[in-house]
Amino acid sequence: MDDWIQALTSASRNELYPNKALKGAHSWCVCSHARPTFCNVCAEALTGVTSHGLSCQTHKRCVSKVVKSCKWTTLASVDAAQLIENEDRQLSMPHQWIEGNLPVNAKCSHCDKACGSVLHMQDYRCLWCKAYVHTHCRNGYERICDLGTYRVSILPPTYIDSITSDGFIQASKALNSSPLVVFINSKSGDNQGVKFLRRFKQLLNPFQVFDLINGGPTVG
Repeated sequence: MDDWIQALTSASRNELYPNKALKGAHSWCVCSHARPTFCNVCAEALTGVTSHGLSCQTHKRCVSKVVKSCKWTTLASVDAAQLIENEDRQLSMPHQWIEGNLPVNAKCSHCDKACGSVLHMQDYRCLWCKAYVHTHCRNGYERICDLGTYRVSILPPTYIDSITSDGFIQASKALNSSPLVVFINSKSGDNQGVKFLRRFKQLLNPFQVFDLINGGPTVG
């Protein structure tokens, strides 16, 4: 119990990711899952009747061990080794793969065969385009991510790449896109706003989603 309290305290203080805005910090919330779900840190099942763990599929006891950032938000949060540069020195969006917890009926986007498992951590999914691939198919799948169904509404992390002397973050508009900005009151609807907040962050760049309870967008 003491380990859980310490982990939650560290997460709430952002001690794991002090540069939250630029490094893609996790936004933890206690949640339950309707299907077998596994911890992204220790790969063991999240168990219990309710409050199985923290969103981002992590045990409460494992949150202090998280070393990877959450969904990318800016160019600074993207793994430099994965960046793709074309002949014009323009950056393309790579896939952000995460292991396991695929939907029950998932099919590999490379070989079109069933993939994933409800018994253990298996295969990969892209947080942006929602592509699913077998572990052995991942290297053969196209490297550039097209951002999926909602690409028109998404501001890719690769387009948020600089900070002015006044502390404002500058973003370039992606071609053929109309980025959406979402404002949500997480306390509205008997606190159901939290679910909408989490869902929109899954669909868009988390940088595009603001919780009005926390004051909404801030300077910069």
